Amino acid sequence: MRHITRRQPIPTYIGQLWKRRFFIKAEARAKAFSSYRKTLLGRIWLVLAPLLDSAVYGVIFGLVLKTSRGIEHFLPFLLVGVAFFGFSSKALNGGAGLMQGRRNIIRAFAFPRAAIPLSHCLRDFYDSLPVIVMTMVAITLVPQGVAPTWTWFLIVPLVLLQFIFNQGLTFLVAYLTDIVPDLKTVLSYATRFWFYGSGVFFSVERLLHNPDALAIAQANPAYIILDLARSVLVYERIPALNQWLELAAWSFGTLAVGFVLFWTREVKYARG
Repeated sequence: MRHITRRQPIPTYIGQLWKRRFFIKAEARAKAFSSYRKTLLGRIWLVLAPLLDSAVYGVIFGLVLKTSRGIEHFLPFLLVGVAFFGFSSKALNGGAGLMQGRRNIIRAFAFPRAAIPLSHCLRDFYDSLPVIVMTMVAITLVPQGVAPTWTWFLIVPLVLLQFIFNQGLTFLVAYLTDIVPDLKTVLSYATRFWFYGSGVFFSVERLLHNPDALAIAQANPAYIILDLARSVLVYERIPALNQWLELAAWSFGTLAVGFVLFWTREVKYARG
């Protein structure tokens, strides 16, 4: 059994991760699409679950509570919101308790611990790709559907920026829940609050009467992601440069902060 007794400088640490990039990728691929492996429909649930979620939210919030009022192409609006928010919520929930769950392998082998959240987030990325593709197909088929346009190509840089943000979030949550395990329970409630505050099934323009609340909602990184996704997939709009820069700042800022904080605890992850 080998333990890590000292923390490597960040450049050296990143170099060690780079040497293990093939292992990280292989582990992510091996575990991808395994969430519903023991169910009858198997991997079909990966794309079916978000569609069913959208149906439930559409009935409750769109038809019953009338949040669809004033929203053009409400069903595509909702489908895109559920799919892209789900991609980031996986990072938040997946990072919670991640290091405790891998304690045995951490104690058994000496390797840069950041390989664990890297592999986990990459696995979520693989899981989310078919969901995003199915969403793009679904929004062309539902009532109030839309036709594919050249703006759909802009989804590629958006997904990459979202992946970077998610990776930073996974690092940060894995770090925090290793220090305070009880945060794992708290984060389940935080995810719900984040969901309802990100405009998944309603337009934040409803907050126009409250400029402060609107500004807070529009600064939410999840809202920025959803707004960009809807702009390019549903409304055939090229998002403003400041929106891309804002998301880039959130993505790289979260990654930098999350990675550094995670690295500071490198030698402590084997302790339980």
